[in-house]
Amino acid sequence: MDIPSNLGSLGVYLCLFVALYFEVFLLMSYLEKKPATKTADLPKRYPSVAMLVPCFNEAATLAQTVESLLLLQYPKEKMRVLIIDDGSTDTTRQIGEKLAMQNPSQVQFYHKENGGKYTALNFGISHSTAEVLGCLDADSFVASDALIEAVKQFEGDTSIMAITPAMKVYRPRKVLELIQAVEYTFGIFYKKMFDNLSAINVLPGPFSLYKREVFERIGMFKHAHNTEDMEIAFRMHANGLKIANAHNAFVYTTVPSTFKTLIKQRTRWSQGFLQNARDYKYMVGNPRFGNFGTLVLPFSLLSFAAGLYMAGYALYHLGYTLWSKVADISVTHVPLYLSPQQLSWFYINTSMMLFVILAVLMGTALAIILGKRIADTEVTVKALVFYFALFGFVAPVWLARAAWGAALARESKWR
Repeated sequence: MDIPSNLGSLGVYLCLFVALYFEVFLLMSYLEKKPATKTADLPKRYPSVAMLVPCFNEAATLAQTVESLLLLQYPKEKMRVLIIDDGSTDTTRQIGEKLAMQNPSQVQFYHKENGGKYTALNFGISHSTAEVLGCLDADSFVASDALIEAVKQFEGDTSIMAITPAMKVYRPRKVLELIQAVEYTFGIFYKKMFDNLSAINVLPGPFSLYKREVFERIGMFKHAHNTEDMEIAFRMHANGLKIANAHNAFVYTTVPSTFKTLIKQRTRWSQGFLQNARDYKYMVGNPRFGNFGTLVLPFSLLSFAAGLYMAGYALYHLGYTLWSKVADISVTHVPLYLSPQQLSWFYINTSMMLFVILAVLMGTALAIILGKRIADTEVTVKALVFYFALFGFVAPVWLARAAWGAALARESKWR
């Protein structure tokens, strides 16, 4: 009996079980509490809102980002846009100053020395007295009714302290962009299911909203391994502050279009997750922190480990197979030959592992379909094919880099 091979297969089964169990759990959550459809109702009260736009060398997209904010369907006297230039070296400052001059009643521009995104956000918070503080990355754009939909969430449940939107990819065209468009659609689904569980794990830079009370109670943003949007979500859960998802509030974000920039971005996100999880390790498995502590954090860590294990096992299995074939050829001097009989349906692998893998893939596909339905997102067949064919080969690269960086306590790179 091949004990190493059996142990390896057992590990794969455990990884697949974790994925399948979590998918089924989220699908059951969906059936138990389906997302509400969008209505034409308006808020009974419009709180004052300050939208903070931190930027560093965002000259290409800043004007379009601010324009999308100025087109929001919200009382003009109740909303201000604060552009905080974090020491840009391109023409961001000139563009920001021009936008403020063109819209003096709504847009304010500030320039500061470079100190990181979290310092720009804190600068904006300290220069505003608004009841609600929103963040919008300078490479993202909001739907015109997004702010109203988010404010309606605050009004519907006064215990909600922060809101996340439904994030979509802005005009995906290239292969990597199409893959991310599918991934973000899947993210819409699980973010809403995490909302059902009161266990949202990140407040993304594009269009997250906070009541001012959040910063008064738990403090400002922190450096947090270049993932301040994740750390503040962890800190809010640690202090019992509720985060909700406004699935009808749409924000469109530009995504990396090259392999290098994608790996760098995702390495930062994944490494930030590991390092924040380490900083808040007392929450992992702790029922005092609800579903976030007992379910989302443990399963997220298990999923990270499972992704690395599956990639490692696949590489080992591929390498062992190739080595065996090379060894056979060197001994027998008979080249590899695929006969038509070998391609017969009779020879297709029908092991239990195949059916478990198919179940996981079907669960993922169903989640993507539901995410599409929740936020009325367009997902093309071509994008789905690229996603299922390539994502599994790309993701392990940033998982491995993130694990290595976290193990060395090395700072991840922003750009």
